[in-house]
Amino acid sequence: MVETLTATAAEIKISFSGAEARRALAALGLQGGEGRRRTIYFCDSPRKGGDGISLPFLKLGVIFRLRVDSEDHGVRREMDMTVKLRPCPPLPPEWQKDLRDEDEGWEFKIEEDRTGPAFRPLLSASLQADRKADEELVESALRPERGALDELLTKPHRHLLRDAVALGKGDLKGLRALGPVRAVRWKQDWDTLPHSVAIEEWTVKDLHFVEVSVRADIADAIRTEELLAQTLRSRGVDLPRTGEMKTQLVLTALARDLEF
Repeated sequence: MVETLTATAAEIKISFSGAEARRALAALGLQGGEGRRRTIYFCDSPRKGGDGISLPFLKLGVIFRLRVDSEDHGVRREMDMTVKLRPCPPLPPEWQKDLRDEDEGWEFKIEEDRTGPAFRPLLSASLQADRKADEELVESALRPERGALDELLTKPHRHLLRDAVALGKGDLKGLRALGPVRAVRWKQDWDTLPHSVAIEEWTVKDLHFVEVSVRADIADAIRTEELLAQTLRSRGVDLPRTGEMKTQLVLTALARDLEF
């Protein structure tokens, strides 16, 4: 039985691009050397047609993301693989709640994405799995051949894809790696907000994005949206006129460089 899902948590985001992103970084006084550097790759099966580049998995609402830290943190370099469903489809009972397996190093969560300035709630689900940062594994996954992602997906990833969107191993053979995206992430505590604030900068080709985000319980989401917007203004950050769909813009830009 498939039921209507509700989230208990929300991620509140405000995204800036281009000149707005540069001004936001300057107003917040952030310097790249102080943040956590990592490299991000996405996967899709791009197709080129008369209407430009199409991204079938993104259109289906499935995002594949690999993040690799640029340096060690403690005893090892960190890497994670995420499958995100946005918008979240109806899910079978076993996937209708947040799940975590600390021994296996994976977490599944359902939450609302709320991107300003409109902050319209969009239900999403994601399964993030920690992976050992093995150079050979990463290089293998980033080969130009289709289907190279295969070894990075864990069993929980495959079960989620099968159960939620009816995608089996054979359906993923066309996946190709898209990247790299250079990212820097900062995490700060601001007095005006009850939870930590994450700021992430993305740079790829001629695109530049900055996203400021904070998580909140659903009951506090609207108030948190107001507080985040007010706090940014008080720090000299002009809010963007529109919310950027940075994932689609980035994947499309990266897909243009592929040989078809």
